[in-house]
Amino acid sequence: MPLSEKEHTRAQFGRVASKYRCSADHTDKEDLDLLFMGLALDPAHRVLDVATGGGHTAAALAGRSGRVVASDLTPSMLREARLLAAELRADNVVFAAADAEALPFRDAAFDRVTCRIAPHHFPDIRSALAEMARVMRPGGRIGIIDSVVPCEPSLDAFLNGVEKVRDPSHVRSYRVEEWLELLGGEGLLLLQAASLWKTHDFPEWVARTGRPRAVQWEVESIFLSAFPLARETFRIRTDGGRVVSYSDEKAIFVVKKPGEAPAS
Repeated sequence: MPLSEKEHTRAQFGRVASKYRCSADHTDKEDLDLLFMGLALDPAHRVLDVATGGGHTAAALAGRSGRVVASDLTPSMLREARLLAAELRADNVVFAAADAEALPFRDAAFDRVTCRIAPHHFPDIRSALAEMARVMRPGGRIGIIDSVVPCEPSLDAFLNGVEKVRDPSHVRSYRVEEWLELLGGEGLLLLQAASLWKTHDFPEWVARTGRPRAVQWEVESIFLSAFPLARETFRIRTDGGRVVSYSDEKAIFVVKKPGEAPAS
């Protein structure tokens, strides 16, 4: 029987989980600083980190929250997240295997929900957002960070195409306007929208997913033959016929679930 899309995702990340715990892109906390300002975290908060990956966001939340639940679809990712939490002595983080589109938590269980550099892997982004809203208490906040693509269709197609070759579990990086429509569609109120450009060391980035050398070279060839606007927009740097780095945009959204927290 062929593997389902989510089984493919679990298998893909299961093979390379340790690379994500050590990834320079995921350990960089500049985007988290922007996210945490908008989340207005409190030491009493219960926080859920959806699709935690290597656990970097959950570990960073641990020092600012009362209890953090780090959830992920892939068991080996959760093992890596446990290792990171232990290294950082983040003792208030607990772990749960969970599908982002069917979270195994009761309604209104959390004060805050986060999801960082993962939504572009979700087959049904609307279901995932609905689940995040469901488990959030009224008046709580959801913080999302993810790669976004420019409005120009050719640039959208270029970057999403590159990502799909590099990692078949990639579904889509959305435009900012699409994100605002998605969030508003769940009745969530926008509190903060920000973005920053992140530069990726190409050899580490292309190797991280553990794809065969031939696939890595195919990705590099796409960058090397990029049309001028893509080369300029994504700041593709080359040296001696090899790609050194490129940049993409990360968007940071903080939204609020309507209503107020029940009196304690």
